[in-house]
Amino acid sequence: MMGLLKYGERRDYATAARYLQLDPGQSTDVASLARELLALRTRFKGNLDLLSDEPNGSVEAGVPVGEVRAGVIEVGSTTVDVTLVQVDDPESGKIWLISRETIAKIPGLYAQLESEKPTAEDQIAVVLLSGRQLLGMSVRQWLGWLLSIPISWLLAWLLAFLLSVPRRVWCKLRQVPCTTIWQTPLGMPLRCIIAILIHAFFVYLLEPPILYRIYYARFIAALLTGSGAWLVSRITDRGFRHAVKHTQAHRAGGESILIVMQRLTRVLMVIIVFVTALALFGLHVGTALAGLGIGGLAIALAAQKSLENLIGGVSLLMDKAVHVGNFCKIGNQAGTVEDIGLRSVKLRTSDQSLLVVPNGLLAQMQFENFGPRRKCLLNQRFSLRIETQAEQLRTVLDRVQSMLDEHPAIETGTSRIRVADFAGAAFELELWAFVTTCDWTEFTVIRQEVILKIAEIVEAAGTRFAAPTQLTYLSRDAGVDTEKTNEIAHHESWNA
Repeated sequence: MMGLLKYGERRDYATAARYLQLDPGQSTDVASLARELLALRTRFKGNLDLLSDEPNGSVEAGVPVGEVRAGVIEVGSTTVDVTLVQVDDPESGKIWLISRETIAKIPGLYAQLESEKPTAEDQIAVVLLSGRQLLGMSVRQWLGWLLSIPISWLLAWLLAFLLSVPRRVWCKLRQVPCTTIWQTPLGMPLRCIIAILIHAFFVYLLEPPILYRIYYARFIAALLTGSGAWLVSRITDRGFRHAVKHTQAHRAGGESILIVMQRLTRVLMVIIVFVTALALFGLHVGTALAGLGIGGLAIALAAQKSLENLIGGVSLLMDKAVHVGNFCKIGNQAGTVEDIGLRSVKLRTSDQSLLVVPNGLLAQMQFENFGPRRKCLLNQRFSLRIETQAEQLRTVLDRVQSMLDEHPAIETGTSRIRVADFAGAAFELELWAFVTTCDWTEFTVIRQEVILKIAEIVEAAGTRFAAPTQLTYLSRDAGVDTEKTNEIAHHESWNA
């Protein structure tokens, strides 16, 4: 059917006649017969996309095996089935042709079409089709098609506004803020779907050639599929954002997994739209998927590191080892995790530089995550000078311990201060306590406060911190004694 229509658009009726099942020895002008059949294509009712692509066709109820009903031609009150029949061609083998039963009724239908009074629809079609032709369509049809695009978009916006009027009136009467669905991220995909449907209706009214109508119907279906996928993607994004906020509010963890799942969902939607578009444009999806499988294998072999990073990122998220917002130390760099992607983890360091670590490398190395902890360890060592008396040392120990016990940010029962070492020049003390915060900035403030209070306690006790000391030993050698050296040499010679 597509081949017949292609040659009809080219006005090559002699080649188009090869798609007709003619009686042996038929002497009728077959080119004229093909021209009459193609002249009736505006009265054809049917969807050629429903025809099977299988060589043997499909089985239809009430139709003999080896025959397929493609549609009907309606002229006035007369309706004729357009039947395809499978025949054995000496050169090409089994092929499909327009059946001789259908061909036998073409002259009568064409004569009836020529004799009947043109309807208003036909008169509009004559006006549209008259004039110069460009790619099988008149200039008026091309102009109508181009104008229908902005008109469809304006009508979609107008329809969206009219549908939102009841909601706006209700909100105004209740004196509450009004937010319609058209003002949300779902509004744009919905407008696109409405505009595409309106545009398809305008194209139907323009009555382009049936071949272009088929191609354009496939194109419109692909656009609707893409817009529908866009709408579904916006809905899933909204659900994922709600789930991420819920997990963050309840500190349940797993928001990083949700973010990666959101991205994988987008990739899956793109693949589905791509495969669906291939099917709509008449390509064999099975062959395309097989090609994608072979191509995917080649890509996997060529991009082993990328797959390693992908698998490493998935394993990292499944273990829930790190989440967005955690303060981590990776190698000798510390910072806050800003993003966990399919390929890498992005860390914002304290100097505001962005550190990108591949997931494959991160899954194999040890890193420190400060996010899950509920408290921070405060471990400080300081020294008092050796002149500190025992009573002063006890005073410092008691007052520092009391200060730690009374501090609201220090965990009760975990704080202690002890004399850790007795060096030759100082008493070395060690402080050990847990601060009840997981925020690093807040921890540094508390640590500073504790250190300042310790300095005040030491000063009030009448002692001081030990300064770094170094022992220097000074001496002077007398040099060589000549008399003793000569005496030793003389004594050794006498013994010899």
